[in-house]
Amino acid sequence: MSLGNEAVCPLCQDEEETSIHFIAQCSATVLLRRSILRDYTLSLDTLNGIHWTVLLRFAKASRRFLQP
Repeated sequence: MSLGNEAVCPLCQDEEETSIHFIAQCSATVLLRRSILRDYTLSLDTLNGIHWTVLLRFAKASRRFLQP
């Protein structure tokens, strides 16, 4: 396992895993993002205007951070 592979998004396996990617761009959460955040992809300006409680609801609904 190399260091470069550790940063790959475990959901889509396509891009670097960052908070922006997870919330605004990840293809694996596109339908969830549409249902909760009201769009398929989000710009930084749009993301900036979303209340943190909505972002938390999105993160919880994604089940990405469940403990084993």
